[in-house]
Amino acid sequence: MSLTVDRTVKYWCPMKQSDLADVCRIASLCHPDFPEEDAVLEEKFRLSPLSCFILSDNESSSGSVYGYCLAHPYKMNSIPALDRLLHKLPEKCDTLYIHDLALLPEAQGGGNGKKAVELLFNVAKRKKFGTLSLVAVHGSQVFWQKNGFKLAEVSEMLKQKLLTYSEDARYMVCQR
Repeated sequence: MSLTVDRTVKYWCPMKQSDLADVCRIASLCHPDFPEEDAVLEEKFRLSPLSCFILSDNESSSGSVYGYCLAHPYKMNSIPALDRLLHKLPEKCDTLYIHDLALLPEAQGGGNGKKAVELLFNVAKRKKFGTLSLVAVHGSQVFWQKNGFKLAEVSEMLKQKLLTYSEDARYMVCQR
């Protein structure tokens, strides 16, 4: 007997403090090459809880967690250092920065990533930001391009900061 997983019956729900252990667990599974201290991920939620979500198999978010997205206001053409606390958001933020969108393998391929991007655009719109920005790693550039993101021209200083993520790290922006 084989068991098939329905990848589409998942719900993006607002993240709660009680979800952070699952978020940290999924981060370590999905990003072994980019380890971050739990405190760094927890701080992203604390600084901007209304732009952080989990992917659950239950609409009330009381089910199993299959993924998450962490986003927060930030400055265009700038990126936070990897695995470092921000302590506070910069003044005069002008973009919603997607720190991470991570899905367990069983949640990939069913449109869940695209739904997260739409959700984040709605958050950006409410915050009066015309853009989303991010650093694409792990060859994720194609996914982001399919969702409207474009490679941004970057300064030499930003190029150097991108190298602290990885050699293939790319700064991408999407305007709507």
